[in-house]
Amino acid sequence: MRATDLLRFSTRALTERKLKAILTIVGIMIGPATIVALVGATQGYSNAATGRFSSLGATTVFVSPVGRGTTLTSDDVSTIQALPGVAHVLAYDEISGQTTQGGETVGVSLIATDLSQLQQVLPSLSLAQGSIPPSSDQVDAVIGDSIAYPGIQSAGNVSVGQVLTLTNVGRSAFTFGGGGVAFGGSLSSGEGTSPSSGGTTQRSFVVSGIYSYFGQGFGIDPDTSVFVPLSTGQLILHSSSYSGLMVVASGPNTVNTVVTEIENAYGQTVRVTSISSLLSSIQSVTSGATTLLEAVAATSVLVAFIGIMTTMLTSVIERTKEIGILKALGTSSRGIMSTFIAEAFVVGIVGGVLGALLGVGLSFLIINLLSRSALGLGGGGGTFASFAGRGTTVSAPSASTTLTITPAITPDILGLAVALAIAVGVVGGLLPAWRASRMNPVEALRRS
Repeated sequence: MRATDLLRFSTRALTERKLKAILTIVGIMIGPATIVALVGATQGYSNAATGRFSSLGATTVFVSPVGRGTTLTSDDVSTIQALPGVAHVLAYDEISGQTTQGGETVGVSLIATDLSQLQQVLPSLSLAQGSIPPSSDQVDAVIGDSIAYPGIQSAGNVSVGQVLTLTNVGRSAFTFGGGGVAFGGSLSSGEGTSPSSGGTTQRSFVVSGIYSYFGQGFGIDPDTSVFVPLSTGQLILHSSSYSGLMVVASGPNTVNTVVTEIENAYGQTVRVTSISSLLSSIQSVTSGATTLLEAVAATSVLVAFIGIMTTMLTSVIERTKEIGILKALGTSSRGIMSTFIAEAFVVGIVGGVLGALLGVGLSFLIINLLSRSALGLGGGGGTFASFAGRGTTVSAPSASTTLTITPAITPDILGLAVALAIAVGVVGGLLPAWRASRMNPVEALRRS
């Protein structure tokens, strides 16, 4: 038989047994769909996290005090600046506050630092409007994109030159076992006004500038922050100590050296966190998750293999008379075997293509569901997730976590999924095809 005759004969055989063919194709679809969905979603998350953290500055190291009574001062800035591999040290104070927009109270961070050097730490940060106030200015402030454009119904946008009032201004802290602990340097050491101690403060600033949309923030979230000169923060807190230090290494290869030097100099009195270490952790976790998901996908492929073999064996038994007639008419054993392999090939390619397309849709669904589960959506925490174009935007305003994740669907993974489905179909059809080709035409006609 010619190739076109084989495909025509196989297609007719499948259409005559529609239900069985549909069930077999569905079984084949599971493998490609699982591979594309799980691997695409996992790799998409890894790519998004890696890309986002890299844009924050791969050479940035955050240093914050740990324990009651531990402080960081200008002396520590000089000490760390002198360490090998350190390019810049930027002190900052992070102060909690609230603002009212459209009748809603919104939590913001008041970041006091040397604004002229902030881009050394956050390379992607840029000024959209206005200007940066000088270090001696205690009236002006630069605000983040989410504060300028709140997106709250009945809340107007904030423009340059407008007065922004913050209430409940005080250094934020979380206390465990009597010690101050903070992520990204927010730490209360007993100085200044803190909401937890019952004190409240109101501060007003003239908006001198607005930063462009930044996105995911680590330690500091520019979009939901109000930036003022360092002197303003020290005036509010009545303290010369800092919430933390942002240290910039001279290059990616010196980050680990800088971290080690700081830890050797300060021991357990400070917490040192580098973006590069977070990237390594993310890549390690996603690599392990990908291996696990590939094992799950392999199991589904095995199930599909067994399913198509069983279906084809049943088809051979059902078509015994047909096989006997073909052989009686002169069809060779090779022709019979080719017919059943062609049938398995058609099932494999149809199941592979449909499975790959299904996997693309499932990859978006998986990211959405896992994001909702991970962020506790629906629990009143103020976080949300939604599809936005081709990516899924996961936002947690209260936690300073915004990340756009797009499944990593590449031609390679689609091709691999389809090729695997075809291979499973053909290999699964080999034994039934061989059995069909070995049938004696006389016995086949007698048994039918």
